[in-house]
Amino acid sequence: MHLFDQAIGLVRAGTPLALVTVIRISGSTPRHLGAKMLVDSDANIFGTIGGGRVEQDAMEAGAKVASGAAAHTLRRDLIRDLAMCCGGSMELYIEPVEQSIDALARALELQRTRVPGRLVTTFDGSPKRVEELDRHGVRAPWSEQERFVEPVWPQDRAVIFGCGHVGKALGPVLASVGFLPVLCDDDQTGALEELPAWAHKVVSSFELVDIEREVGALGVGDYVVIATRDHAVDQRVLERLIVNESLSYLGLIGSRGKIGRFRKRLAAKGLATEERWQRLHAPIGLDISAETPEEIAVSVAAELVAIRNRGRY
Repeated sequence: MHLFDQAIGLVRAGTPLALVTVIRISGSTPRHLGAKMLVDSDANIFGTIGGGRVEQDAMEAGAKVASGAAAHTLRRDLIRDLAMCCGGSMELYIEPVEQSIDALARALELQRTRVPGRLVTTFDGSPKRVEELDRHGVRAPWSEQERFVEPVWPQDRAVIFGCGHVGKALGPVLASVGFLPVLCDDDQTGALEELPAWAHKVVSSFELVDIEREVGALGVGDYVVIATRDHAVDQRVLERLIVNESLSYLGLIGSRGKIGRFRKRLAAKGLATEERWQRLHAPIGLDISAETPEEIAVSVAAELVAIRNRGRY
Protein backbone atom coordinates (compact mmCIF):
# COMPACT_ATOMS: atom_id res chain seq x y z
CA MET A 1 0.00 0.00 0.00
CA HIS A 2 3.00 2.31 -0.18
CA LEU A 3 1.57 3.64 -3.47
CA PHE A 4 -1.33 5.07 -1.45
CA ASP A 5 1.06 7.32 0.46
CA GLN A 6 2.33 8.65 -2.85
CA ALA A 7 -1.18 9.11 -4.19
CA ILE A 8 -2.31 11.08 -1.13
CA GLY A 9 0.73 13.33 -1.27
CA LEU A 10 0.34 14.08 -4.98
CA VAL A 11 -3.40 14.78 -4.81
CA ARG A 12 -3.02 17.05 -1.79
CA ALA A 13 -0.33 18.91 -3.71
CA GLY A 14 -2.81 19.54 -6.51
CA THR A 15 -1.96 16.76 -8.98
CA PRO A 16 -5.04 15.06 -10.50
CA LEU A 17 -4.56 11.30 -10.54
CA ALA A 18 -6.21 8.09 -11.64
CA LEU A 19 -5.65 4.76 -9.91
CA VAL A 20 -5.40 1.66 -12.10
CA THR A 21 -5.98 -1.67 -10.32
CA VAL A 22 -5.84 -5.19 -11.72
CA ILE A 23 -9.23 -6.61 -10.66
CA ARG A 24 -9.45 -9.83 -12.69
CA ILE A 25 -6.96 -12.06 -14.48
CA SER A 26 -7.06 -15.22 -16.51
CA GLY A 27 -4.17 -17.32 -17.72
CA SER A 28 -0.61 -16.02 -17.74
CA THR A 29 -0.32 -12.31 -16.95
CA PRO A 30 2.59 -10.00 -16.02
CA ARG A 31 0.97 -8.92 -12.72
CA HIS A 32 -1.62 -10.43 -10.41
CA LEU A 33 -4.77 -9.27 -8.62
CA GLY A 34 -4.35 -6.02 -6.76
CA ALA A 35 -1.37 -4.71 -8.77
CA LYS A 36 -1.66 -0.95 -9.13
CA MET A 37 -0.28 2.13 -10.76
CA LEU A 38 -1.06 5.82 -10.66
CA VAL A 39 -1.49 7.95 -13.77
CA ASP A 40 -1.61 11.74 -13.91
CA SER A 41 -3.34 13.85 -16.54
CA ASP A 42 -0.12 14.05 -18.58
CA ALA A 43 0.12 10.23 -18.69
CA ASN A 44 3.02 10.05 -16.27
CA ILE A 45 2.88 6.83 -14.30
CA PHE A 46 3.92 5.75 -10.80
CA GLY A 47 4.14 2.02 -10.22
CA THR A 48 3.41 -0.60 -12.87
CA ILE A 49 0.77 -3.12 -13.85
CA GLY A 50 3.26 -5.12 -15.90
CA GLY A 51 4.57 -3.01 -18.75
CA GLY A 52 4.06 -3.58 -22.45
CA ARG A 53 1.02 -2.60 -24.48
CA VAL A 54 -1.48 -3.36 -21.71
CA GLU A 55 0.22 -0.74 -19.56
CA GLN A 56 0.26 1.67 -22.50
CA ASP A 57 -3.51 1.30 -22.92
CA ALA A 58 -4.02 1.71 -19.15
CA MET A 59 -1.81 4.78 -19.12
CA GLU A 60 -3.85 6.43 -21.90
CA ALA A 61 -7.15 5.57 -20.22
CA GLY A 62 -5.83 6.67 -16.84
CA ALA A 63 -4.79 10.07 -18.16
CA LYS A 64 -8.35 10.63 -19.37
CA VAL A 65 -9.83 9.67 -16.01
CA ALA A 66 -7.34 11.93 -14.24
CA SER A 67 -8.55 14.71 -16.54
CA GLY A 68 -12.20 14.19 -15.62
CA ALA A 69 -13.49 11.11 -17.46
CA ALA A 70 -15.66 8.66 -15.52
CA ALA A 71 -14.33 5.61 -13.74
CA HIS A 72 -14.60 2.45 -15.81
CA THR A 73 -13.24 -1.03 -16.38
CA LEU A 74 -10.84 -1.94 -19.17
CA ARG A 75 -10.39 -5.52 -20.36
CA ARG A 76 -7.61 -6.71 -22.61
CA ASP A 77 -6.84 -10.13 -24.04
CA LEU A 78 -3.06 -10.02 -24.12
CA ILE A 79 -2.70 -12.07 -27.31
CA ARG A 80 -5.77 -11.15 -29.33
CA ASP A 81 -5.92 -7.46 -28.45
CA LEU A 82 -2.29 -6.60 -27.81
CA ALA A 83 -0.14 -9.28 -29.46
CA MET A 84 1.59 -9.91 -26.13
CA CYS A 85 2.94 -13.42 -25.65
CA CYS A 86 1.82 -13.82 -22.03
CA GLY A 87 -1.32 -15.62 -23.16
CA GLY A 88 -3.82 -14.42 -20.58
CA SER A 89 -6.28 -11.59 -20.09
CA MET A 90 -6.45 -8.70 -17.62
CA GLU A 91 -9.33 -6.57 -16.44
CA LEU A 92 -8.48 -3.22 -14.92
CA TYR A 93 -10.52 -0.72 -12.93
CA ILE A 94 -9.56 2.90 -13.54
CA GLU A 95 -10.88 5.50 -11.12
CA PRO A 96 -10.12 9.04 -9.94
CA VAL A 97 -8.05 9.09 -6.76
CA GLU A 98 -9.30 12.32 -5.19
CA GLN A 99 -12.73 11.00 -4.22
CA SER A 100 -11.17 8.11 -2.24
CA ILE A 101 -8.41 9.98 -0.42
CA ASP A 102 -10.04 9.58 2.99
CA ALA A 103 -10.47 5.83 2.48
CA LEU A 104 -6.86 5.42 1.36
CA ALA A 105 -5.64 7.35 4.39
CA ARG A 106 -7.80 5.24 6.70
CA ALA A 107 -6.52 2.01 5.15
CA LEU A 108 -2.95 3.16 5.70
CA GLU A 109 -3.72 4.03 9.30
CA LEU A 110 -5.20 0.59 9.95
CA GLN A 111 -2.16 -1.01 8.36
CA ARG A 112 0.27 1.02 10.45
CA THR A 113 -1.59 0.34 13.68
CA ARG A 114 -1.96 -3.37 12.78
CA VAL A 115 -5.75 -3.26 12.95
CA PRO A 116 -7.49 -5.75 10.62
CA GLY A 117 -9.73 -4.40 7.91
CA ARG A 118 -10.43 -4.37 4.21
CA LEU A 119 -10.60 -1.81 1.43
CA VAL A 120 -13.66 -2.19 -0.79
CA THR A 121 -13.94 -0.85 -4.33
CA THR A 122 -17.30 -0.99 -6.11
CA PHE A 123 -17.38 -0.75 -9.89
CA ASP A 124 -20.05 1.95 -10.07
CA GLY A 125 -17.72 4.93 -9.75
CA SER A 126 -18.40 5.56 -6.07
CA PRO A 127 -15.57 6.25 -3.61
CA LYS A 128 -13.73 3.40 -1.94
CA ARG A 129 -14.65 2.51 1.61
CA VAL A 130 -12.88 0.83 4.52
CA GLU A 131 -14.37 -1.81 6.77
CA GLU A 132 -12.77 -2.68 10.11
CA LEU A 133 -12.74 -6.34 11.13
CA ASP A 134 -12.26 -8.15 14.42
CA ARG A 135 -9.52 -10.46 13.13
CA HIS A 136 -7.13 -10.94 10.23
CA GLY A 137 -8.30 -13.34 7.55
CA VAL A 138 -6.98 -14.13 4.10
CA ARG A 139 -4.16 -12.00 2.80
CA ALA A 140 -4.85 -12.06 -0.94
CA PRO A 141 -7.40 -9.72 -2.57
CA TRP A 142 -10.40 -11.11 -4.42
CA SER A 143 -12.88 -9.95 -7.02
CA GLU A 144 -16.64 -10.29 -6.88
CA GLN A 145 -19.18 -9.40 -9.55
CA GLU A 146 -19.75 -5.85 -8.38
CA ARG A 147 -16.74 -5.11 -6.20
CA PHE A 148 -13.04 -5.71 -5.48
CA VAL A 149 -11.95 -6.46 -1.91
CA GLU A 150 -8.42 -5.97 -0.56
CA PRO A 151 -7.51 -7.08 2.97
CA VAL A 152 -5.73 -4.44 5.01
CA TRP A 153 -2.76 -6.39 6.32
CA PRO A 154 -0.29 -5.17 8.95
CA GLN A 155 2.95 -3.83 7.57
CA ASP A 156 5.33 -6.77 7.47
CA ARG A 157 7.99 -6.43 10.16
CA ALA A 158 11.23 -8.36 10.28
CA VAL A 159 12.14 -8.65 13.96
CA ILE A 160 15.85 -9.49 14.01
CA PHE A 161 17.32 -10.71 17.28
CA GLY A 162 21.05 -10.00 17.07
CA CYS A 163 23.09 -7.24 15.49
CA GLY A 164 26.03 -9.43 14.53
CA HIS A 165 27.38 -10.16 11.07
CA VAL A 166 24.21 -11.87 9.85
CA GLY A 167 21.83 -9.32 11.38
CA LYS A 168 23.71 -6.43 9.85
CA ALA A 169 23.75 -8.11 6.43
CA LEU A 170 20.11 -9.20 6.60
CA GLY A 171 18.51 -5.93 7.68
CA PRO A 172 19.13 -3.85 4.55
CA VAL A 173 18.17 -6.71 2.24
CA LEU A 174 14.82 -7.14 3.98
CA ALA A 175 14.25 -3.39 4.01
CA SER A 176 14.81 -3.31 0.24
CA VAL A 177 12.01 -5.84 -0.34
CA GLY A 178 9.40 -4.13 1.80
CA PHE A 179 9.89 -5.39 5.36
CA LEU A 180 10.18 -3.00 8.29
CA PRO A 181 13.31 -4.20 10.15
CA VAL A 182 13.12 -4.11 13.95
CA LEU A 183 16.60 -4.71 15.35
CA CYS A 184 16.94 -6.14 18.87
CA ASP A 185 20.27 -6.44 20.70
CA ASP A 186 21.33 -5.94 24.32
CA ASP A 187 24.35 -3.95 23.08
CA GLN A 188 26.78 -5.60 25.52
CA THR A 189 29.37 -5.76 22.73
CA GLY A 190 28.71 -2.25 21.42
CA ALA A 191 26.83 -3.57 18.38
CA LEU A 192 24.47 -0.60 18.44
CA GLU A 193 27.08 2.15 18.69
CA GLU A 194 26.24 3.14 15.12
CA LEU A 195 22.54 2.71 14.51
CA PRO A 196 21.89 1.35 11.02
CA ALA A 197 19.99 3.61 8.68
CA TRP A 198 17.88 0.69 7.47
CA ALA A 199 16.39 -0.09 10.89
CA HIS A 200 12.76 0.93 11.32
CA LYS A 201 13.16 0.52 15.07
CA VAL A 202 16.06 -0.40 17.39
CA VAL A 203 15.41 -1.99 20.78
CA SER A 204 18.36 -2.34 23.16
CA SER A 205 17.22 -5.63 24.66
CA PHE A 206 16.63 -9.29 23.93
CA GLU A 207 13.77 -9.47 26.42
CA LEU A 208 10.35 -9.92 24.85
CA VAL A 209 8.66 -7.67 27.40
CA ASP A 210 11.00 -4.80 26.48
CA ILE A 211 10.53 -5.34 22.76
CA GLU A 212 6.76 -5.48 22.91
CA ARG A 213 6.74 -2.37 25.08
CA GLU A 214 8.51 -0.56 22.24
CA VAL A 215 6.80 -2.00 19.16
CA GLY A 216 3.60 -3.62 20.42
CA ALA A 217 2.66 -7.28 20.64
CA LEU A 218 4.27 -9.58 18.10
CA GLY A 219 1.86 -11.53 15.94
CA VAL A 220 0.37 -11.49 12.46
CA GLY A 221 2.73 -9.81 9.99
CA ASP A 222 5.81 -10.32 12.17
CA TYR A 223 8.72 -12.35 10.79
CA VAL A 224 11.15 -13.21 13.57
CA VAL A 225 14.78 -14.13 12.96
CA ILE A 226 16.80 -15.38 15.94
CA ALA A 227 20.52 -14.86 15.29
CA THR A 228 22.20 -13.57 18.45
CA ARG A 229 25.84 -13.98 19.43
CA ASP A 230 25.00 -16.41 22.25
CA HIS A 231 23.35 -19.83 22.02
CA ALA A 232 21.89 -19.41 25.50
CA VAL A 233 20.22 -16.18 24.40
CA ASP A 234 18.97 -17.86 21.22
CA GLN A 235 17.36 -20.58 23.29
CA ARG A 236 15.79 -18.14 25.72
CA VAL A 237 14.28 -16.10 22.89
CA LEU A 238 13.04 -19.26 21.18
CA GLU A 239 11.37 -20.44 24.39
CA ARG A 240 9.46 -17.16 24.61
CA LEU A 241 8.36 -17.15 20.98
CA ILE A 242 7.74 -20.74 19.95
CA VAL A 243 4.45 -20.62 21.88
CA ASN A 244 3.27 -17.61 19.83
CA GLU A 245 1.18 -19.27 17.15
CA SER A 246 0.19 -16.00 15.46
CA LEU A 247 3.67 -15.12 14.17
CA SER A 248 3.92 -15.13 10.39
CA TYR A 249 7.42 -16.60 10.59
CA LEU A 250 9.84 -17.85 13.22
CA GLY A 251 13.37 -18.76 12.17
CA LEU A 252 16.46 -19.85 14.09
CA ILE A 253 20.00 -19.71 12.77
CA GLY A 254 22.35 -22.56 13.57
CA SER A 255 23.66 -25.98 12.70
CA ARG A 256 21.50 -29.09 12.75
CA GLY A 257 23.35 -30.17 15.88
CA LYS A 258 22.46 -26.97 17.71
CA ILE A 259 18.87 -27.19 16.57
CA GLY A 260 18.59 -30.82 17.67
CA ARG A 261 19.87 -29.96 21.14
CA PHE A 262 17.45 -27.05 21.40
CA ARG A 263 14.57 -29.32 20.47
CA LYS A 264 15.42 -31.80 23.22
CA ARG A 265 15.74 -29.02 25.79
CA LEU A 266 12.46 -27.39 24.82
CA ALA A 267 10.70 -30.75 24.70
CA ALA A 268 11.86 -31.43 28.25
CA LYS A 269 10.15 -28.17 29.25
CA GLY A 270 6.95 -29.10 27.42
CA LEU A 271 7.44 -26.38 24.81
CA ALA A 272 8.55 -28.22 21.68
CA THR A 273 5.35 -29.95 20.56
CA GLU A 274 5.43 -31.45 17.08
CA GLU A 275 3.07 -28.81 15.75
CA ARG A 276 5.14 -25.95 17.13
CA TRP A 277 8.39 -27.41 15.89
CA GLN A 278 6.98 -27.83 12.39
CA ARG A 279 6.29 -24.08 12.29
CA LEU A 280 9.90 -23.27 13.19
CA HIS A 281 12.26 -22.65 10.28
CA ALA A 282 15.55 -24.17 11.34
CA PRO A 283 18.07 -24.27 9.83
CA ILE A 284 16.99 -20.88 8.61
CA GLY A 285 16.78 -19.77 4.97
CA LEU A 286 16.55 -21.49 1.62
CA ASP A 287 19.26 -24.07 0.96
CA ILE A 288 21.65 -22.31 -1.42
CA SER A 289 24.79 -23.56 0.37
CA ALA A 290 25.16 -20.10 1.89
CA GLU A 291 28.28 -19.51 3.99
CA THR A 292 29.10 -15.82 4.30
CA PRO A 293 26.80 -13.42 6.19
CA GLU A 294 25.82 -11.82 2.90
CA GLU A 295 24.91 -15.18 1.35
CA ILE A 296 22.95 -16.15 4.44
CA ALA A 297 21.10 -12.84 4.22
CA VAL A 298 20.07 -13.64 0.65
CA SER A 299 18.86 -17.12 1.59
CA VAL A 300 16.85 -15.86 4.59
CA ALA A 301 15.36 -12.94 2.68
CA ALA A 302 14.31 -15.28 -0.13
CA GLU A 303 12.57 -17.55 2.38
CA LEU A 304 10.71 -14.65 3.98
CA VAL A 305 9.60 -13.27 0.61
CA ALA A 306 8.35 -16.71 -0.45
CA ILE A 307 6.35 -17.13 2.75
CA ARG A 308 4.98 -13.60 2.58
CA ASN A 309 3.89 -14.01 -1.05
CA ARG A 310 2.77 -17.64 -1.09
CA GLY A 311 2.40 -18.69 2.53
CA ARG A 312 5.10 -21.31 1.93
CA TYR A 313 8.29 -21.88 -0.10
